[in-house]
Amino acid sequence: MRYVILVTVFAALAFSAQGAPEAKALRVLYLTKSAGFEHSAIKRDGDKLGYSEKVIGEIAKQMGATYTATKDASQINAANLKNYDVVIFYTSGNLTEPGTDKQPAMGASGVADLKAWVEQGGGLIGFHAACDSFRTEGEGVSPYTQLMGAEFAGHGKQFKGSIKAVDKSHPAMQHFPDGWSANEEWYTFKKFNPDMHVIAVLDAGEERGKQEMYKGPSYPFIWCRAEGKGRVYYNGLGHREDTVWDNKDVQASIADAIRWAAGEGALDAESNYKQVVDAQEKTLAK
Repeated sequence: MRYVILVTVFAALAFSAQGAPEAKALRVLYLTKSAGFEHSAIKRDGDKLGYSEKVIGEIAKQMGATYTATKDASQINAANLKNYDVVIFYTSGNLTEPGTDKQPAMGASGVADLKAWVEQGGGLIGFHAACDSFRTEGEGVSPYTQLMGAEFAGHGKQFKGSIKAVDKSHPAMQHFPDGWSANEEWYTFKKFNPDMHVIAVLDAGEERGKQEMYKGPSYPFIWCRAEGKGRVYYNGLGHREDTVWDNKDVQASIADAIRWAAGEGALDAESNYKQVVDAQEKTLAK
């Protein structure tokens, strides 16, 4: 009987080692090309990775993911995107031009390839200046802006603002406290894609009476979208190293966002933009 048991155990181990499929490591690409303004959080000193590149690299390591950080926007192409599950953008300007950092530009089909990759199941994440890429003049909206969800409009002086959850149960908010606040550079946005699920809004608080651009109601600051079979997540945070990238709550939320973008957990991306905007306007009017 003992011999039979041992044979069975060794057979099971052999099957586990040879026949059972191994879990595939999550593959993450972080693009930090600056064709426009280059933020300190992504600026490199020679060959040394930028601050946020190192932070996300450590998060990826703790998640057991493979990680590539690059300023080479030409890597956003149909063939190369197949090598990744999640792509993160912290970019600025027209990425099809060498621009400020003089790093390789995105090819002419880059945005179309990115969109197609997401539609086929890829996960796209944008932080802070990601909405400052491919801006258009007037009322026009670029395909990239439609994909990411909104376009950068401007920012005022830094102040202590608060992130108020709209959807506390969203997988990407699991470790991000409702009412989280910090001194940060707070973006304002325009050309919102109403086909978005607002996860959290920025509450400017007393700053409404100090800076004209923040006097209105709270507005979408963290959101997600479904694009075909894929997922898109954007978070306006990311300017400051000390209050944002070093913050443990932010780091935990980045890991949550990566997992969600990779397809883990509920999609939870039904459009709620109009309801949220209307509710914030009514709240301010009271």
